[in-house]
Amino acid sequence: MLSCKYKGKANRNIIYNAGWRYKKVSSQYVCGNNTKVFVCSDNVSFCLSETEISLSEAEIKTINTYWQEAVDKNPSLFDGIVLSVKSVEKLSQGIKIELEKTHYSHMTYVMNHKNENITKCRAVAVGGCIVTADGYYVLGKMSNHTSFPDVIQCIGGGLSEEDIFDGNPVHTFLRECREEIGLTSEDIVSIDDKKYFYIRDNQSTVGICYTAKTGLTKETLLQRFRETATDGEIESLVFVNETYEAISDLLTQPSLVDYAKVIFEKQLLDQSFGDIREYDFESSYI
Repeated sequence: MLSCKYKGKANRNIIYNAGWRYKKVSSQYVCGNNTKVFVCSDNVSFCLSETEISLSEAEIKTINTYWQEAVDKNPSLFDGIVLSVKSVEKLSQGIKIELEKTHYSHMTYVMNHKNENITKCRAVAVGGCIVTADGYYVLGKMSNHTSFPDVIQCIGGGLSEEDIFDGNPVHTFLRECREEIGLTSEDIVSIDDKKYFYIRDNQSTVGICYTAKTGLTKETLLQRFRETATDGEIESLVFVNETYEAISDLLTQPSLVDYAKVIFEKQLLDQSFGDIREYDFESSYI
């Protein structure tokens, strides 16, 4: 069955603080969205455009007002650079994604006001489903100070400029493993060529999820997490045995992130995934 280990003595009731309403909306967004998942066996590369998403003065004012209210409720929020999908080119030997810059405030405004008429942001996230040497899937439960408190998700995060020096998105996954749970690239035994693309409603998020195996056992990885994790975004690790019963139990968790729910459910039911090449990024972007 689902096995949770907690880092520290955090009380789940702490999430009901000033700013919980803002956080709750964001958490519902990543757990209850209409998210499509596709399989991808092609090479995926990123390139960064010199342009930045252009917002009107009215949009900037609206977003700034929203962001100030969010920061007043949760001072730990930071309005950093977010990389958004500008275009997707399907080549004979792979998929090339061009990115352009925007800000976290823009991304979270779109996330929490998806029915409003505002310039869209297609933020990029990269993560992975890790399997331990003794047969456990490794996920993380997000900390209270993040925008997604209590959400159970695969290890990963937003793509950053430092990760695309050679265009390979796997660097984001490896960086997040090191920062969030103390797992280094040397601990990764293999990364499957087949990966998952997940796309949320209105293409508000485009994500890549790898499947990776580590040579560490559950207990060794848990100890590593307690000793070396640096960024504090993950409150605790969630270990799920590779059994029908354990995965079924995981799928009952309302805080399980949407793309992981789709991936695990389809795998459990032995259902196939559509190919990302069949997805039309342009006509589907409404």
